[in-house]
Amino acid sequence: MIEILQGAARYVQGPGALSRMAQDLRGLESAFVVGGERGLAAFLPAFRLEGARIETGGPLAGKSTWEQARALAERAVRADAQAILGAGGGAAMDLAKAVAALSGRRVYLAPTTAAICDAATTLIALYDGQGRRTGAYALPRPVDGVYADEALLAKAPARTLAAGIADGMAKLSETASACLYPDNPPEPRWRNAMAQALHLMDVYFSCAADALAGDETARSEVVYANLQLVSAITATGSNRRTGEIAHAFYNGVTALFPEQRARFLHGEIVGVGVLLEMEMTGTIAGYTRKSAAAFLREVLACPTTLSDLGLPADEVSLARLSAYISERSGLSPTSVVVALGTL
Repeated sequence: MIEILQGAARYVQGPGALSRMAQDLRGLESAFVVGGERGLAAFLPAFRLEGARIETGGPLAGKSTWEQARALAERAVRADAQAILGAGGGAAMDLAKAVAALSGRRVYLAPTTAAICDAATTLIALYDGQGRRTGAYALPRPVDGVYADEALLAKAPARTLAAGIADGMAKLSETASACLYPDNPPEPRWRNAMAQALHLMDVYFSCAADALAGDETARSEVVYANLQLVSAITATGSNRRTGEIAHAFYNGVTALFPEQRARFLHGEIVGVGVLLEMEMTGTIAGYTRKSAAAFLREVLACPTTLSDLGLPADEVSLARLSAYISERSGLSPTSVVVALGTL
């Protein structure tokens, strides 16, 4: 049986998308806004909803947690908010979706950075107080709307865009590794996911350098790839087993090496995980680990080795990290530690 969790009922991208958001929400009497400090600072001055009472949940501090989501959902209900608005990066998007799920409200998202891979999905990533992921959750229905205002996104630092690209690259390696599992038959949707992932990489390799240099057309292509195409690939594999080695690597670094984790953006660490995964999957339709590493290093200025991340490479540390990745991917610890040794 094929089951795909569609991500967003409406996706709008371009300069002035926030004006379209206000137009679509016209008639709303009240809304509750969730976001981080920088996200709220960028969103609130740029968004006007005439006649509506807007209450903010205060700036998000750190990772999104169920505790934060429950507290904010209670506030949204007390405020009689008719909708939840999310503004900011990935943590803000996750938190807004969680608040909407708990409060039973509609949810509309306005990313303020393109370093997000799940705004236009139903998926919700939440963490505990130590920054460790507690599991994967999902909205029971699609996000009501995602509004990517390119005028707003253009103000985000180039580093965040580069990290978003590195994070998106995991869709190729993780889709390829998913196809290695015998309980994931080569259904049409998996072939479609692989075709989308290859197209995603083509966009990155052809447009990233110009996008990071400020070219508006190239940046628009990359923004769409990060926010919409990545989400479509994620939805395709939403209820089947995937190795997700690249993200298991990220979660392992977060859990075991919090000091090093704090120095880097999510996608910068995932990018190293992509190289780990490609060491195990081999060449994917012409994309090699060597070409991926060169792209990460030379175009995105992202880390490519354990040393770049400041991670210890002693036998005990590698064994701990490989055990963490193995437990979550189903791969043997031996194969993982051997692959880690190449980074």
